[in-house]
Amino acid sequence: MQYDRKIVITTGVSRKASTWKAQALLWSELVTKLASPVRGTETLKHYLQLPKAKQDELKDVGGFVGGTFNGEKRKADKVTGRDLITLDMDSIPAEQTNTVLQRISSLNCGYCVYSTRKHEPARPRLRGVFPLDRSCTPDEYEPIARKLAELIGIDLCDPTTFQASRLMYWPSASSDSQYVYAWEDKPFLSVDGMLALYGDWHDIAQWPDVPNAPQLRKKLAAKQGDPTEKAGIVGAFCRIYDIYAAMDKFLPGVYTETAQSDRYTYAGGSTTGGAVIYDDGKFLYSNHATDPAGGKLCNAFDLVRLHKFSDTDAEAKEGTPTVKLPSYAAMCELAASDNAVTTLLTKERRGKAAAEFSMPLPETAAQTAADTNVDDNWESKLVVTSTGLLQKTIDNVLIILENDPLLKNKFAFDDFSNRVLIKDAVPWDLRQKQRDWSDNDDAGIRHYLERAYGITGINKITDACTLCFRRHSFNAVQDWLRSLPPWDSIPRLDTIFIDYLGAADTPYTRAVARKSFTAAVARAMIPGVKYDTMPILSGPQGIGKSTLLKIMAGNWFNDSLDSFDGKEACEMIQGSWIIELGELNGLSKSESGQVKQFLSKADDIYREPYGRRTGRYPRRCVFFGTSNEKEYLKDSTGGRRFWPIDCMAKAPTKSVFTELELEAPQIWAEAYVRWQVGEKLYLEGAAAAAALVEQESHREANAKEGIVREFIERKIPADWSKRSISERKVYWSNEFGRKDDKNLIERTRVCALEIWVECFGGDVKYMKKSDARELNDILSRMEGWKRAEKTQWFSGYGAQRGYEKA
Repeated sequence: MQYDRKIVITTGVSRKASTWKAQALLWSELVTKLASPVRGTETLKHYLQLPKAKQDELKDVGGFVGGTFNGEKRKADKVTGRDLITLDMDSIPAEQTNTVLQRISSLNCGYCVYSTRKHEPARPRLRGVFPLDRSCTPDEYEPIARKLAELIGIDLCDPTTFQASRLMYWPSASSDSQYVYAWEDKPFLSVDGMLALYGDWHDIAQWPDVPNAPQLRKKLAAKQGDPTEKAGIVGAFCRIYDIYAAMDKFLPGVYTETAQSDRYTYAGGSTTGGAVIYDDGKFLYSNHATDPAGGKLCNAFDLVRLHKFSDTDAEAKEGTPTVKLPSYAAMCELAASDNAVTTLLTKERRGKAAAEFSMPLPETAAQTAADTNVDDNWESKLVVTSTGLLQKTIDNVLIILENDPLLKNKFAFDDFSNRVLIKDAVPWDLRQKQRDWSDNDDAGIRHYLERAYGITGINKITDACTLCFRRHSFNAVQDWLRSLPPWDSIPRLDTIFIDYLGAADTPYTRAVARKSFTAAVARAMIPGVKYDTMPILSGPQGIGKSTLLKIMAGNWFNDSLDSFDGKEACEMIQGSWIIELGELNGLSKSESGQVKQFLSKADDIYREPYGRRTGRYPRRCVFFGTSNEKEYLKDSTGGRRFWPIDCMAKAPTKSVFTELELEAPQIWAEAYVRWQVGEKLYLEGAAAAAALVEQESHREANAKEGIVREFIERKIPADWSKRSISERKVYWSNEFGRKDDKNLIERTRVCALEIWVECFGGDVKYMKKSDARELNDILSRMEGWKRAEKTQWFSGYGAQRGYEKA
């Protein structure tokens, strides 16, 4: 061969090869190698019927690029030079193979042409290989290739064949197909001569193009779909940034403007105007050979991805889907770090969820007018994953609860009731009224966060809700007391029982009224303050005892407490301010003891339902008893905890049913003032003494009490302590002794067993502890008698702890 020189090509065992090796050889050696195709076993007809993927597999017998790369990867931006121009001519008219060969021959330059695997006379497909007289740069390659194609017929060429990194398969053919092979030994194609055919080869606008190439790119854009309509972080990025905005923010200086608004120049190359904008900035196609985005139709997301992160794909296998490339993951992280992108994603998810929940988002202007603390950029505070999804963190949920227009300011925690309140409509419950948080709301908030924000996880949502609710704590009763009109200085508090229930006007009645309602204020303002007494209003049915308490307590009244034991009782009093214990006369002695114990507590310790640990809950309530009977105190030992008030001692001067509601705010205002000035919450002096009298008068009488009193008041013989039990019984049976006995003395001591045997005729062996307790209880209430400090010897009864005459 006359015209021959050493060239360098880069070869790979297949199109998917991860490593490409540079190989130096003579032009003549390459021409010889292209003379013999690899023959398949299938016929051409069978080959053409195969799926495209199978055809690609059969024709992939390895290939070459007519130049060199920086490294062993076949990447567009890694081309360092070209020794060959290669053209794919896939659009040759039927039976025009020879015509094309004649055109090529007429160029008077060396070449080698061979047919592709699909070639047949009716649908010719040829590859042209043209040696250059010197190695050209990547920027020089495409204008040379395009000009050469124009001389042959650029309409015959594949629109992508001009890429400097373009692969050419080694020749292969089906078993019966025609293999076209032609070459001529002529001068090499002149690089400088081809470039001189342009006015300015750097100006890409002067480059010839395949006639339908722009239309093909528009079709490709249509096939890709509108990037602004894509879901997820890619779509959000493209909605925020079109090509122009993406270049300005993320690729400053990478592209420079030209005189045409839709054309830019890749600053890293030597050609101009090769980056073309399509669809008003939705896509860019770069014809610059050294542009990392060259030869690809890119949306804004992919344009930035290729420029910033394409190097990370160096080790990726050929054919790896874009979404699995390292560059894609890196670009997602970049997009996810952009506040504008993540904010848009969050707003769109929230808007979609609001529509699904049939709850309109509030207008920004109206919302701002109603809430001066609106943070328009709150979404930017949310932490996202590399794919733009919100991280499932407590902090994210908390930010949403505090800022989402459909949730913001909708929740509060009432310290007084220890309950969460929903103050207005929420996406899962459109009722526009205040109500307690329920199990349905637990499910509703989780459903909304999942639909609107993609956040799941019961524990984290629950923790965030707890923090949010506590941030919005208030005390309903404290707020109500502080909001009352100032007391007008007209006394009403002391006489509330007198005026409305007809109680006797005594210092004791006034003190009980004043201290009991002041105690209610104290318990509301200082939970757990010491107060362990309970007024008891007794009187006929229908006079308004319960009504008075209900009106005074307002929304915080409770008359449903029917147990004083266990966690249930503690839970029942939460959220109550005044608790009525009705019909105390119906309580058994043991139940009366439970009431006393319950009243004595300043706080309750228990674990709430679903709670992880026990909590201490200071009492915020006070108790009032009511009874229709006069005798309701079962046990004298606990009488001090009760302040009896007899109603209807006289006619009331005011009506509970029509007047109290109007006066109640001023009564409470007065009680609030009493608390502020330090009103004591217990009785003292004359009032305390009166309380003892009242307690005794309302104690349930024991039928044996009178018998015991009469028995111990009888005089006994002087030698009584020396007499046996039988002698004493004989004495009592003789009509209580002789009336003329001059030796009778006052009894100075007695014990329960003595009364059991001698008064009631009981047997020592059959006296139970309950009998002893009952008799000792009677003796303890006997006026003029006291419990002996030590045990004493009683004839016939042994050592006993008895009672002595005071």
